[in-house]
Amino acid sequence: MDCPAKVNLYLEVLGKRPDGYHDLATVMVPISLFDTIRVDPARRDSLEVDPVGAAPAGPENSVRRALSALRKVRRVPPVRIRLKKRIPSAAGLGGASTDAAGLIRAADRRFSLGLTLEDQESVLASIGSDTAFFARGVPALCTGRGERVHPLLRAPALEVVIAWPGTHNPTGEIFRRFNHSLTVYPYKVLEFVRVVADGDPGRIGKGLHNRLEAAAFRWDPRLRRVLKSMRAQGLAGARMTGSGSAFFGIGSDRTEADRAARRIDGAVFRARTIASPGDSAGRRGR
Repeated sequence: MDCPAKVNLYLEVLGKRPDGYHDLATVMVPISLFDTIRVDPARRDSLEVDPVGAAPAGPENSVRRALSALRKVRRVPPVRIRLKKRIPSAAGLGGASTDAAGLIRAADRRFSLGLTLEDQESVLASIGSDTAFFARGVPALCTGRGERVHPLLRAPALEVVIAWPGTHNPTGEIFRRFNHSLTVYPYKVLEFVRVVADGDPGRIGKGLHNRLEAAAFRWDPRLRRVLKSMRAQGLAGARMTGSGSAFFGIGSDRTEADRAARRIDGAVFRARTIASPGDSAGRRGR
């Protein structure tokens, strides 16, 4: 079962909630960078992570937590779970969340659990803030703490370059450094959704937004150099994804994205965003 990563094309923090979480307005898109997960019947539960150490294998792993949450609504026998990690952890790419969603889908298919999309979203929303997004795996505007998923009718396939500095950004620490006195404009995310629907990589690149960038730079000032390096490559736009530590840039076309990827130091991934199902057969970067 493929488990796609994601990038946040737009991320606005609207305010802090009474429950301690933050209200968000974010446009997330899945990309063609995948973990893979396999579920088989076994005598007892086990989780194997490849490569070893790429993610925790204990009870804190999102896959184990997803299995526990799933068992509250369906009977699932003991399972052997094999997880192949390619998505960097704690990088803002949704690795833990997409693995949790992959476990739900894989168990549903393997044991004929009869889960609807709504069932999957409900289980995943109990695990984390952005996990419900991965139940559908399509471009979406997500609100609330990220668990309210509104699929976009139109979003093109875009050529993206991802740079990961090899460090990890703890989400809680980034939010603790967020400046809540900043003025936010909730309606601007809807303007950006319209830009995405138009499909022009240049305009989409110029409209990229991540309110958490400044907080991440306070956490680790070295991250500024990663963004500066990406912007020096002539990409249509570049921003941090999620709470970091990874950054992504949009190429106006495949050639530009390939050229930029060759010039950036460190761990670099080339990927493509997954278009909305009804978006003109997945219009690609022009």
